[in-house]
Amino acid sequence: MNKLFKMYKNLSKPAKASLWFVMSNVILKGISFFTLPIFSRLLTPSEYGVVSVYSSWVSVISILSTLTIWGGVFNVGMVKYEDKYKKMISAFQGLATSITLVFFVISILFLENVSTILGISELLVICMYIQIIMEIPFNLWSTNQRYKFEYKKIIIITIITAIINPILGIIAVKNTIYKAEARIISTLIIDSIIGLFLFIYNQKEGKVYFNKEFWSFGFKFNIVLIPHYLSMQVLNQSDRIMINSICGSNDVGIYSIAYNFAFLLSLITNGINSSLTPYIYQKIKEKDMNKVKNNVNYIVLLVAVMALGLICFVPDLFTIMLPNSYYPALKVIPPVTLGAFFLFLYPLFGSIEFYYEENKYVTIASIVGAILNIFLNWIFINMFGFIAAAYTTLFCYICFSICHYLFMKKVLKKNNQKNNIYDIKFLILISFCLISIAFIMLLLYDYWYIRWSVIAVILIGIMILRKRIILLLKGLKEK
Repeated sequence: MNKLFKMYKNLSKPAKASLWFVMSNVILKGISFFTLPIFSRLLTPSEYGVVSVYSSWVSVISILSTLTIWGGVFNVGMVKYEDKYKKMISAFQGLATSITLVFFVISILFLENVSTILGISELLVICMYIQIIMEIPFNLWSTNQRYKFEYKKIIIITIITAIINPILGIIAVKNTIYKAEARIISTLIIDSIIGLFLFIYNQKEGKVYFNKEFWSFGFKFNIVLIPHYLSMQVLNQSDRIMINSICGSNDVGIYSIAYNFAFLLSLITNGINSSLTPYIYQKIKEKDMNKVKNNVNYIVLLVAVMALGLICFVPDLFTIMLPNSYYPALKVIPPVTLGAFFLFLYPLFGSIEFYYEENKYVTIASIVGAILNIFLNWIFINMFGFIAAAYTTLFCYICFSICHYLFMKKVLKKNNQKNNIYDIKFLILISFCLISIAFIMLLLYDYWYIRWSVIAVILIGIMILRKRIILLLKGLKEK
């Protein structure tokens, strides 16, 4: 224990921050995951589907109404306005809030039509806009904390939210017949309390709501990224929206359960990416590319191992945690988990495009991926049902990563950057091995004794070769 504590103390500030951001994601989403056995029994697959479709629309509409102002423009703005970043944050908050309010008013005027188009009740349309507005302050504040590698305050808020949210949700769902709405509103109450507090905090720190320079910079930078962010949400959410339209909310609920399992990987990789992007930017500025290349290799290998672990053991988790009505989601887990891996991989390339402010390439790749996803979903969901959506999304994520890699090379060449930032051969090898093993495991899901025999062989092989593996990992980390 003392040795581990000493190792932790010797970590750099970015490394400590990365560790704690991962931990905060694990705490917040992990508790949500481990309450699945409760909510999967309190909510029918159809009700679970309503919650999932609502969440999908929150993500999609938020792109249009907030410009995702805490996205690509934020890190660039922190470099550009280093001495005025507090004013920038409060002005960005004002910009995103104002645009969202305009959307809200227009939607209220045509509430019945909007409700019909989105496929959710009028009450949930109103809840959706309140949630989007309340998430703006937290997203800006937390992105700022991550940029500065500050993690203590995020951890405190995360723990409070992680404890209260499921408790309030369970109480609300058990005491009404409107269970889907109760689950959504209970979460909205927590988000609103935190959002109001941080809205006041951000404004007090920056003392600006409207500022022409910051509004102009944020709007011009991110307006061209709207197709990118929207396309990313299409890649992330269109499968559930289209399953709801083609197959119904029951299949959406089953499919969403599979996504919750794969989200175990995403909640870790999101924390890693939050700290990795500022680190990469700093190293590019310092022209220290070799460190980036080898550290990224080490991290990608670690994420691949976690993905493989989830794919191997998920049938056993299903048996323990879920009622039989959700079991059809099991076959969706491998492709969805692989999708989460490539969702982690593509920002490695996209962050370079953001750094050199080559936003158009990001947008092109995203639009191509989104259009391809909608087209394939429409064909194959109609042919094979909701399971097809997992495979079309995986295929699109792979294409998306390839597009971003090619555009990254173009951007580096344009900016006279001759050094390769990443070891692309290593990344391809890891990806190929992960895909191959994942689909072998999928074929063995119905034969638990063979699956466990294969897992045992892999674990024995790792034990025998552990010294070589440790040397390899050290080599990747220290080169």
